[in-house]
Amino acid sequence: MQTPCSVFVTFETEEGVQRALAWNDVPTCKFLGEDLDIQQASEPTDIIWENRQYEQWQRTVRRCIVWIIIIIMLGASAALIYKMTLISNSAKFMFPKVDCAQTAKTYKNL
Repeated sequence: MQTPCSVFVTFETEEGVQRALAWNDVPTCKFLGEDLDIQQASEPTDIIWENRQYEQWQRTVRRCIVWIIIIIMLGASAALIYKMTLISNSAKFMFPKVDCAQTAKTYKNL
């Protein structure tokens, strides 16, 4: 014998739905010794039915591939940022620091 863990029930009237939802407020409401938790199901149009044909191992392989691509992209962007920082620093330190006050005095007299 199998114990049901959830069921879908279709009601013909709104009154039946409200009566079923009211059972959540009854403290002694039990089925096969377990508490009942009655809630409305989502609409069939709210369920995403794509990719249901894939098995769990296929999903795991795809997830691993995505993580590998993400790691490669992060590594490439880190290398690019590092390279651009080196280029920026080399341009920054190409010319020595100059005392602007001394330069202004020199060219002011010309």
